[in-house]
Amino acid sequence: MNGKAGTPRRRCLLALAALGMLPPIASWAAVPPLPVEIAARGTLVIALFASFPPMAYKLPADNRLVGVDVDLAADLAKRLGLRVEWQDTSYESAINAMATGRVDMAFSMLNRPESADRLDYVDYLTSGMQIYTLASHTPIAGPEGLCGLRLGANRRNGFDAAMRAWSDTHCVAQGRPAIQIQATEGTPEARLQLRQSRVDAVVQSSESVPYTMAQEAGTYVMVGEPLNRLTIGMAFVKKSSQLRDAMRWALEQSIADGSYAAILARHDLARNAIASSTTP
Repeated sequence: MNGKAGTPRRRCLLALAALGMLPPIASWAAVPPLPVEIAARGTLVIALFASFPPMAYKLPADNRLVGVDVDLAADLAKRLGLRVEWQDTSYESAINAMATGRVDMAFSMLNRPESADRLDYVDYLTSGMQIYTLASHTPIAGPEGLCGLRLGANRRNGFDAAMRAWSDTHCVAQGRPAIQIQATEGTPEARLQLRQSRVDAVVQSSESVPYTMAQEAGTYVMVGEPLNRLTIGMAFVKKSSQLRDAMRWALEQSIADGSYAAILARHDLARNAIASSTTP
């Protein structure tokens, strides 16, 4: 950097800091480099799922996009001197959108070992498979009480396969009848089947259950604790290691100054916080 102005990106950062749109200069003195094309356009294009509250969803009144992912992405991008452009996509198409360059990264991706050969993750939230049923349903005595019952499970995020494996271990191997898994094209369809008494319970990501229960107060009850421990992360294709490292740095800054905790608390997800991006 020369003594007068420095790089265009640093000039942008200085201007944003002067306007109060960035953290204090001392906190971004070691801002990691960004990919040249992203730095040049000044915009981070992110895939998200706009029907996944409380992570991302549109308010019916004005169609405004809100949620944890929206708030957190804005916070992290600001630390890197970037704006955010959202691309609403399906969970299945997010990886292809990253691979073909239509988006730079994706939020709300389950950190799945089977995708490790294609994707890198920066974890920012804990999750797990949470069972719940109707409050009016005959009480289910813990997860093992599901053996022999009907369960709605989202095929698109792999919960149907995960619950079949859980049933094999905790029901069939113990001499109990298998859970009857009803694979659905999303959790809303599973909830519809529950309300129609076509299934006895539903499995859903633990971070989204409090929002669901708040929207229909008194309608549902949880069955035990989450069955496993998962992490949700920002996902990047392997060639995007520079962007991955920059976003990891921004997340660690947000955790350190309390912004991350404030965002999660605003969406009633403090229980799903991570200690750092490398130690959930």
